[in-house]
Amino acid sequence: TWLLNTLLVTFGSVAIALVISTLAGYSLSRFRTRGQQAAGFVLLLSKMLPPTLIVIPFFIMFTSFGLIDSLFGLMLANAAVGVPFASWLMKGFFDGIPYELEQAAMIDGCLEMSALWRIAVPLCRPGIAASAVYLGIVAWADFVFARTLVSQPTNWLLTVGLLTFIGEHSVDWAMLMAAGSLSLIPVVVLFLLLEPFL
Repeated sequence: TWLLNTLLVTFGSVAIALVISTLAGYSLSRFRTRGQQAAGFVLLLSKMLPPTLIVIPFFIMFTSFGLIDSLFGLMLANAAVGVPFASWLMKGFFDGIPYELEQAAMIDGCLEMSALWRIAVPLCRPGIAASAVYLGIVAWADFVFARTLVSQPTNWLLTVGLLTFIGEHSVDWAMLMAAGSLSLIPVVVLFLLLEPFL
């Protein structure tokens, strides 16, 4: 159950964060206004905040919206933590793609969003793969949000579930090591699947 919860939260948060960070990275790369520069600076500044500092505001917001003990809430929390760095990563990849390619597509009849999805995004596959690996590792290794925002054992993630093998007076080393080894397999598979794009 914990492994399935972790897989679900990881895939959900990566999907949410990839869409947002791809659009944000494109925006930071293509539009050079003061508002864009300020938004980029805020994104960079928010990356410097540790998760332990933002977990209490998240807890208050999620309580207000009824997202406590929800896997969807964990997806949103992990996506929010991963988006700033992934946006800057995607900006770097979009900066390497000449804007003239998109302009040529728009001359041929594409709308601006269509040029983004048909020209820029396919050329940016290595950046998307790198961002997916980063976001996947961040979501997979999450402990702070998973421990604070979820209290039902049926909704625990693997990182929180591993704590149950550590008792007050003893540690079930066999189960802890087995579960720890099991938790490495999906991350290795993620790297193997995305390695051709890197």
